[in-house]
Amino acid sequence: MGWVAAAFDQRYSDILPQNTFKVDVCVIGGGAAGTYAAIKSLDVNKTVVVVEQQDRLGGHTKTYIDPISKKPIELGVAEYEDSPIVRKWFARFNVPLYQYNFTIPGVTSEYVDFQTGQIATPKQGDLLGAWNAFQAQVAKYPSLDYSLDSVPFPVPADLLLPFGQFITKYNIQDAVPYLSLYGQGWGNFVTLPTLLAVKYFPPFFFSPASLSGGGGGAVAAKDNSLVYEKATKELGSNVLLNSTVIHMDRSAPDLVQIIVRTPTGKKLIHAKKLVSAIPPLIDNLKGFDLNKTETPIFNKFQGHSWYVGLVKNSGIPSNVSLLNYGTHNTQNFNIPVLPGIYEIFATVVPGLHYFLFGGNDSQPTFTQSQVKASLQDTLTRLRATSIIPKLPETAKALEIIDFSSHTPYEVYVPSNQIAKGFYNKLFALQGQRNTYWTGAAFVTHSSAAIWNYTDQLVTKMWPSEPEN
Repeated sequence: MGWVAAAFDQRYSDILPQNTFKVDVCVIGGGAAGTYAAIKSLDVNKTVVVVEQQDRLGGHTKTYIDPISKKPIELGVAEYEDSPIVRKWFARFNVPLYQYNFTIPGVTSEYVDFQTGQIATPKQGDLLGAWNAFQAQVAKYPSLDYSLDSVPFPVPADLLLPFGQFITKYNIQDAVPYLSLYGQGWGNFVTLPTLLAVKYFPPFFFSPASLSGGGGGAVAAKDNSLVYEKATKELGSNVLLNSTVIHMDRSAPDLVQIIVRTPTGKKLIHAKKLVSAIPPLIDNLKGFDLNKTETPIFNKFQGHSWYVGLVKNSGIPSNVSLLNYGTHNTQNFNIPVLPGIYEIFATVVPGLHYFLFGGNDSQPTFTQSQVKASLQDTLTRLRATSIIPKLPETAKALEIIDFSSHTPYEVYVPSNQIAKGFYNKLFALQGQRNTYWTGAAFVTHSSAAIWNYTDQLVTKMWPSEPEN
């Protein structure tokens, strides 16, 4: 491998010493997993540098602060499971938590078929009974409480079923309207492997308070981004924002070398260990020196698209939220037809609504203009049927004042790969080439689950180090 190291040396020959980091661990990605891994490493007395392609830490957590009222509006992660790891993480930064309640006094929600513009009436079934039926099946797989490295093998046939078939088999249909409120960003989620649904829908979603619309069993901060802002401040100059990996060399037995493109030029990182906390799609790993074992594994991953925007001048009354119900999408349990708008929610700031847009299983990404066009088409249909008032000629133009891409979301592999032992192969990579992998693809899209897994991962990386 000497020629590899020599070639790599040539790539950084022009990088000045002051642009070089020598650390114990380099973390790629500053979302929930990466930020946790970085701070946990600091807490066991390790030096760390974080490389993040966005202009902030936080990943799927993004908070808009209204400039006039100063009220926060969450445009990503809104709530957290009320668990010890969540409370410990927020306490680490002295950020208080409160019982989460997603209702807003005076706001009413209406189900509407966004394709036809007609009021919809979801079937009022036995939601609690359907949930109990689902949990009775989930209880058969207690090992899945932790992460996907505990997927039983051979994989039980039920976990490989498309989730829609599983729903029908165990009479869970009455829960689908509620599940669809949470199963966003998955594309047509009833076609995905049941394994992912078992991991995704935690019990607190179905607490009595949650089922009644109060969000019971969950907690949130007044501003969920505060922990990431405080983490950024603590990490200081060892956070490289707006930065991407362009080259990497993991051929040495005790050293990882990474070249990063930053707004101020290239940086060189020498690290004893590497943590990758980004969605492991092959396109995201272009700067990595993947080998013949890693490449075919990461080539199997697929992802979905999900976008969130904050809009004004929509014409929707400030006290109304609109939920999309696919009246004619009966083959898919009446979930919204995609690509399209999932919901348009009122916010705590009158005149502002936030909307959620999802792609289907065939189109991986959308531009902001494409999403805006879909929103405008939806609003036009709703005005034509008088669901919302028609706009006067003097009305201001629709304006998206904040837009967030949560793409790729729900990175997954299809059932045939799961059946072949994909997750056994994936988790066998942990520790190889001084590299450790974490994030939602290894657990599920739950901050609590990601933090639990990452906490244990970092402990395994530094087994003899006490935490401060």
